[in-house]
Amino acid sequence: MTANELIDVLLQSWRITARAVAEGPSEFHGRDKETRVFRRLRQEIASVANDVAIVGPDSQLRFERWGIDVVCADGDCRVAIEGKYKIGSDGAIPDNRKAAFFDLFKLERYVDDDPYAEGLFLWLTNEPAYRQRASGDSADFSTHEGRVYTAGTPLRASRSRNQMPLPLVLNRLYKFDWQPVDALGRWYSLAIRVRPNVR
Repeated sequence: MTANELIDVLLQSWRITARAVAEGPSEFHGRDKETRVFRRLRQEIASVANDVAIVGPDSQLRFERWGIDVVCADGDCRVAIEGKYKIGSDGAIPDNRKAAFFDLFKLERYVDDDPYAEGLFLWLTNEPAYRQRASGDSADFSTHEGRVYTAGTPLRASRSRNQMPLPLVLNRLYKFDWQPVDALGRWYSLAIRVRPNVR
């Protein structure tokens, strides 16, 4: 399977997972709710392509000091997935925006170091604030609908929960294109591919 074919499988599985969460979110609450969402993603991937090897979310492959949420492989083609599942009751919106950009930073490292053909950042939320323009300390880290991050732009903040470099600088262009998941428009999903840089 090529990287494009594997990404297609992952995106199809993510759409199914996102709908399942939106329709029955009661099982996706609690301390390990994000893990439960990615367990469900794992099940969907296996049902769509049972020859894809999957590691995570419970036991994770490591890269430097980070655990990778999910890794999918078909032969030599490996894709790293980092993701977020944030609901309205979570709070901490400024920090979660920063954590999302930090996930993109990590995915760039995985892909640039060559063990991974691509990276995939996935986010599911029912909190509309993530799709609106940020202000204050997380203004640079805004994840609003239509936001385009230009490669090399420093992202500044006075503080961060994660051990991430500040300012944070990514080396690819990213567009934030949120997609509605349910008919009522309460749930939205974001999927961003992290491709190899052309050298």
